[in-house]
This record gives sequence, C-alpha cells and structure tokens, in this order.
Amino acid sequence: MVYDCIVLGLGGVGSAALRAAAVRGWKTLGIEQFGVVHDRGSSHGQTRIIRTAYFEHPDYVPLARRAWRAWEELQTECRQPLVEKTGLLQMGPPDGEVVQGVLASAEQHGLTVDTLTPDEVILRFPAFKPAPGQIGLFEEPAGFLRVETCVASLLKSARSAGATIVANAEVESFDVAANGVISLETTEGTYQAERLIVAAGPWTQRVLKEMDLHFKVIRKQQQWFQIDRVDTKWENGFPCYLFETENGIFYGFPEIDRLGMKVAEHTGGEPVADPSGLDRETNRNDQQRCEHFLDGHMNFTKRRLVHDSACMYTMSPDGHFVIDRHPQIDNVVFAGGMSGHGFKFLPVIAQQLVDLLDAKSDPLFDFLRMSGRDG
Repeated sequence: MVYDCIVLGLGGVGSAALRAAAVRGWKTLGIEQFGVVHDRGSSHGQTRIIRTAYFEHPDYVPLARRAWRAWEELQTECRQPLVEKTGLLQMGPPDGEVVQGVLASAEQHGLTVDTLTPDEVILRFPAFKPAPGQIGLFEEPAGFLRVETCVASLLKSARSAGATIVANAEVESFDVAANGVISLETTEGTYQAERLIVAAGPWTQRVLKEMDLHFKVIRKQQQWFQIDRVDTKWENGFPCYLFETENGIFYGFPEIDRLGMKVAEHTGGEPVADPSGLDRETNRNDQQRCEHFLDGHMNFTKRRLVHDSACMYTMSPDGHFVIDRHPQIDNVVFAGGMSGHGFKFLPVIAQQLVDLLDAKSDPLFDFLRMSGRDG
C-alpha cells in the first residue's frame, strides 16, 4: 500500500500533523518509535503555558491567536478539558528580555497586558516575592494546556478522520524513488507514501542528517513541589508565571493535583548527545536551581519535592522554530527546533506542514523558514 502521507513521530507536532493530514482527506499513516502518548521526548509533564503576548518575537502573536481557537475547537470536539485559563504573570527587570518583549508584542498587536509594581503583585498574589525594581506584566487571557490529554485527543481525532498508527516502530532509513514515492524502512516493516512529514523532535537531526540543521538537544528537568500555602492552588485563582531573574528564566504553574506546584528553568540545561539515552535520574543541580528560585521569589515556610521528570528541548541556533520543506525533496516537510516554546502552536504548525505539501504556504510562517537565517 502507498499512503498519501506518512507522519514520522507522534509526539506533540506529529500528533497534530497526523490529524491535519487525515482531516485533509489523505490516506495517512503515523509512525512512532515508542508507544503513543509517551514520556520519552518533549511532549509530556502534565502542563504547558499558553500565552499570546509573546516576548520571543511579535510575529508569533497572530499564530498564537489562531492556536487558541484551534485548541478550543478540539476541546469541544473531543469533550476533554485541554485549555485552562489561569492568567499569566511575567516578571523581570524593566530593560530585560521578557518585559521588553512582552510590551513590544502587546503594543504591536493591541493586546491588553496589566503592568504591576512589586507591591501590586504582592497585593494581587501574596505568594509571590518580587525583587525590588522588577516589573510585573499580567496577561489575563493566558493559562495552560494539559499536555498528555492534548496529544491523546489529537491522535483520537486523527483516528476518527481515518488515520492509521503504527507504534513501537523505529525508522532505520528512508529513500525516494524516481517516481517520488518515499519508502521508510522500520523495525516493523517497510512503508511507502507520496508525502512525508518529519516530526521527530529531538531525533530530527538524526532523521534529516543530510541537512545539517545545527539543532542542539538539551536536557530539561521539571519539578513538582508541595509548599505550605493554599492560595497557590488552581482552584484558588493562582496564575501560571514566568520570571526573568539574574540566574535565568524560571516558570511554573498553580497546583492542579496532589503532586503540587510544577516549577522548571527555561534557560540552562545539559547538552544531550543521544536522545535515546537521556539520563532520567534526578539532576541535583537542576533541582537546587529551582529550589533557589522558589526560596527567593515566593513566600512560604516549608517546601517538599514530590516528583521530577526529564524531557528535552530541541534548540535551533536562534531559538525560533524551523518549519519548512526539505531543500532537495519537495514532498518532504519538517518541523523542528521548537526550542522549548512550541507546544501551544501545534494546531497551526500542523496546518502549515500539510499546506506546504499541498503547494500552499502561509506568509505568517515566513520568519520560521530556513532561508535568511543563520546556521
């Protein structure tokens, strides 16, 4: 059988792409080297922040707006809670990357963001302990995505649209015949298609080794702490947060269950030579950095680490995604280098991948293509 489209990798990007290709009416196959909704890559760990006033670049804002609508539509379709609106507090020095970036995006796109002094932050959210001289920016229409439920819902929707899934099948190689048909050799057999979407996450550079993408894979550790405050719980109106500090950028979520409050560092991280051999043991340095952040920026008397989990960022040289067509093979497209902030955009990234294979391209994605970028 020759499929219309194969999607390689069924993590966040791949699950969304599988659904988009199947909804397009293509006979679609998804191939995953692990089980479905796994914890081996980048799309696990309970939650991901979703926001619109984007400090990384104002050009993400129109994509974020579309993504919000798409997630809400999927939520209605699957009758599952995917998006939770909590608001987002971002803090940092007035001339810092976060504050300057958020304000630039808000001004360019007419977004409402409340500017708060440290005293106003404490008045609204007493659990926080802002540093003197910092500025708080509160974005009310923000929140978090339930990451594993999102991936499961995308795959369920893809199956409902006719997609087939092969799990626990590692791709060993792929080649393109003279007639353009793509053959993928896997541990579970050979599969063929007229189109290929590569959504391999940390394994992207291994799959597309001929492209020399200059991606760097970094280990990230997520921690869950219980602290002795009830006002940090989701049901009590506590927001997601992201702080730019002198020691790095840290982010966290309200307590949503018995594990406690999730906290992680967006900056830093150890390079990963082999994504398949990621060290999943607790990294004490990462844990201590997050503990130091909590101790310096939140008010409490006791904290306890309950759980931690390792995942990976696939970093592009400039920190922006790369979404494009293979430079030598027109019927192969890919998305990579999500750089730790791509999950919220999955539905619109998937749409762009399918459009590229259908001889279409949205100019809003031009800044995320390979041309004109370093590396």
